[in-house]
Amino acid sequence: ITQGKLVIGLDITSKQDNLQIVGLVYNAILGDGANSMIFQNVREKASLAYSARSTFVKQKLNIFIRCGIQIENYEKAVELIKVQLENIKKGEFTEEDIENAKTYLIASLKNVAEEQDTEMIYYMGQEISKTDMTIEEYISKIENVTKEQIIELANSIGINTIYFLRN
Repeated sequence: ITQGKLVIGLDITSKQDNLQIVGLVYNAILGDGANSMIFQNVREKASLAYSARSTFVKQKLNIFIRCGIQIENYEKAVELIKVQLENIKKGEFTEEDIENAKTYLIASLKNVAEEQDTEMIYYMGQEISKTDMTIEEYISKIENVTKEQIIELANSIGINTIYFLRN
């Protein structure tokens, strides 16, 4: 076996308004999708990962970064991921990165209404989280996220766990 599974857990400690929406946009920039920093820099440019993605768990205010990597690339991959986290903290991402993240998230939300099952799950999630937000309101909140909010959030994020499954 030459491939291992890297998981990095992040905690968000920010108390800012609109935290869950800002967290979604932050995560889309960081690692959720093909335009994300982790996908582009760790997988595409450095060729350190077979798969590279992050997931935001809004109910727990955690982000999990997951990468399938060659075992010998462990240290390089971890270091490059840490660089991406620091770059966002320093505001080293573009307005295009923000727009790509928002477009990605909004497209996903617009697809919710396309299938009855997906729409039911969306509204059930709204009920469980005691949120009463229509898809249109959700989209509006995403559109209003600013670079400053993303940087503020980024500076409240810390690594809580690095786990590497191998052999």
